[in-house]
Amino acid sequence: MIGRVRGALIYKGIDEVMVEAGGVGYRLSISATTSRQLPPLHDEVVLWVTTKLREDAIQLYGFFERREQNMFLRLLKVNGVGPKLAFAIISGGDLDQLERQLVNQEVDELARLPGVGKKLSRRLVLELGELLKKELGDLVFTVLPDSADKQKGAAVNLSRDLMAALQALGYHSNEVESITTRIVREHSGLELEPLLKMVLKELHRG
Repeated sequence: MIGRVRGALIYKGIDEVMVEAGGVGYRLSISATTSRQLPPLHDEVVLWVTTKLREDAIQLYGFFERREQNMFLRLLKVNGVGPKLAFAIISGGDLDQLERQLVNQEVDELARLPGVGKKLSRRLVLELGELLKKELGDLVFTVLPDSADKQKGAAVNLSRDLMAALQALGYHSNEVESITTRIVREHSGLELEPLLKMVLKELHRG
C-alpha cells in the first residue's frame, strides 16, 4: 500500500498530478486545496497518499498535508460521500472553517458547500461533529472565532501538524494533546521538527 510519495512533479492538471519517483510516474487525484500548495513543475514534491482499490483499477489520492488527508478519510466514512464529493467539500473552504462548521453544527453553512445540501449537511454534523471534538480536543476550539489573529492561527496550525505527526508515529490524540499544546505555546517560534523532538523527549521521559 502506498502511503507517501516523494519525487519530481512532472504533470499538474486541474484535479490530478503525476509525480516521478524511482523511475515510476505516480498519477494521483488531488483537491483544489492541495493544488494551490504545489510547487512549480519539475520541482520536488512530497504528497501523502491514500490508496483505494477497485475491481478495475487502483486509485491514488494525494494530499499536501496530513491534516487534509485525515479530513478526507473522515468524510469517506459518512454514508453518501465518495472521494469526488469529499474533495469538493474540502475544496469549498479552508479546513479550519470546515472543522468549525462541523463542531458548531452549522448545518446551513455546510449545506452551501458543493454537492452537499441540507440532508447531507445534517448527516455530516451528526457523524463527524462529536468525532472531531474527541479527536482534536481544545485545539479545534481555539480557531472558532473568525477574528482570531494570524499569530494564533499559525500556532493552531502548527499544533495540528504536530498532532498529525505524532499520530503517524502511533500515538493517540488523548496521549499527547496536553503536552503538544503546552510545548507549542512555550516555544511558538520553533518549527515542526524541533517541536516534535521536544514532545517525543517528554513522552519518553514519562
